[in-house]
Amino acid sequence: MNINYDYITYADVMRARREMYEKAHEKHATNSILNTARDLFSQGAFDMCIKICNGLLDSHDPKQLYDAKKLIALSYYSQQDFEKADEAFFNLSENSTNSDDYFNAVICAALNRNFERSKSLFEVALEKYTHYGTQKNMPSVQLILHYMITLISVDEIELAKEQFQLLKQIYMRVNNSDEVFLRSRALEPVEKFLEISSPVLKTYSQDELEIIYDDLHGSLDEAGKEKVEDFFQTITQ
Repeated sequence: MNINYDYITYADVMRARREMYEKAHEKHATNSILNTARDLFSQGAFDMCIKICNGLLDSHDPKQLYDAKKLIALSYYSQQDFEKADEAFFNLSENSTNSDDYFNAVICAALNRNFERSKSLFEVALEKYTHYGTQKNMPSVQLILHYMITLISVDEIELAKEQFQLLKQIYMRVNNSDEVFLRSRALEPVEKFLEISSPVLKTYSQDELEIIYDDLHGSLDEAGKEKVEDFFQTITQ
């Protein structure tokens, strides 16, 4: 009879149980610290939240590490420290499949006037949404809209024009101005879309505006045509 030396002794069992307890205790302790950091964030104590979360960046638990990084990034954003928020969200998005992580990075890069990064991340955000997006994620059309709004806020009009043109094409394809219908597809009402886009539209020449008008007016239903007519009368007077 061969002797099996690969057996588990009582000491082995006790050591394994102790290691399991220590890991569980460490995880519980980390969760408690994260909950404290979340509370501090909700109270506006962003510096303290960042300090606590920085102490968790050596965590071996991917979920806890992700949560700590996200709280740090959100804290910098809340402080309007867009340079640090840009880097924090960029680091958070690495290896992520969550389109919202990339979109947050897009917005902060734009606010930091890091436009080349924002453009490249924007493409990735749309790609991630196409492949991994769920109902919890911001729809791609909202990604485009809010990117345009952010670019307008930092006077990056040429890049904002690209987002406007993307949205214009979407409205033309939808061919329906019913508000309920548009909302079900995460689109703003036609008149609101045009109003939001007005800082961009005002930079186009008269000839370019006529083309935009003809594109929208020729593609929408009768109610949509009226909304387009009403809006363009206000910006061409």
